[in-house]
Amino acid sequence: MGKLIIVILWVFGSLSLVAQNDVFERVQSRSTGEGQVSIRQSPGVERMMKDYLQSNRSASGVEGYRIQLYSGTGNNSKQEAQEVRSKLLGLFPEENVFVEYNAPFMRVRVGSFRHKHEALPLLRKLKSSFPSCYIVRDASIPLREF
Repeated sequence: MGKLIIVILWVFGSLSLVAQNDVFERVQSRSTGEGQVSIRQSPGVERMMKDYLQSNRSASGVEGYRIQLYSGTGNNSKQEAQEVRSKLLGLFPEENVFVEYNAPFMRVRVGSFRHKHEALPLLRKLKSSFPSCYIVRDASIPLREF
């Protein structure tokens, strides 16, 4: 019986935390056996923080780096991009390959790296098969790819 009560209290406590979307409410909320936190700031700081959190929620990804193997335009660019993709997967089947179309360019990119130096070991391996490959910045890599 005691375990059931604890489980019920834990579920309701978790639900109340989920309901508190405001970070300031979460920090200032008080639970049994915990201390109390008071935050004093101007309303502008709170407004800026809420705007920042909202923009992070709506962002589709983060800035990072990939290695570009191919970039082409023209009638054959899609076929050439698929050939580069197939060659890469034949040599490096464990790598994530991205074939992207951003008018008028077809691009083949590989990897998802938060920092440029993290891409260097893969770049060195790829250079023997793809001598013109290079590291590019990508403005919106989904977090799940890291």
